[in-house]
Amino acid sequence: MQQTINKSNLINGILFIGGLLSLKFLLGALKIGILSFIAFSISILIIYLLYRFATQYRDNECNKEISYGKAFGFLFSLYFWGSVITSVIILLYTGLINPDFLAGFTNEVLTAYDKLGVKVDDTVITFLEALYQPIPFALLNVFSGALSAAFWGLILAAFVKKEKTIFE
Repeated sequence: MQQTINKSNLINGILFIGGLLSLKFLLGALKIGILSFIAFSISILIIYLLYRFATQYRDNECNKEISYGKAFGFLFSLYFWGSVITSVIILLYTGLINPDFLAGFTNEVLTAYDKLGVKVDDTVITFLEALYQPIPFALLNVFSGALSAAFWGLILAAFVKKEKTIFE
């Protein structure tokens, strides 16, 4: 059974969820209104696909029953490994394709701080410049992907779980 879980996670997580998360990042990075809307729509599609992949896993590989914990583990790993693939895409994009992307991002953050009246000293600027480098930014995406995976896993697992009734 463990081999089936790994195969399903790899196929669904890397190809579908990872690809869609990467596409969402790339569309959002272009900062064009309609593409940002499409990126938002992809977010909704990802949540739907997580649910569908988990119910297919439950029905096809778990004899139509799955505990909350197992559903959470499946959903978490699906989203997490998808976010790892996205982090590789982010690393390639910010390091090779568009190296100025993160510098522009840093400027946007500093501009937002200025508009909000937040005092920014050299330490904050140094921290932001260090954070918005390709490798730290990609690692930050893995961390935020893990948080998102836990969030959606906790919610969707409640809808996916299906245990035997006492009459079975």
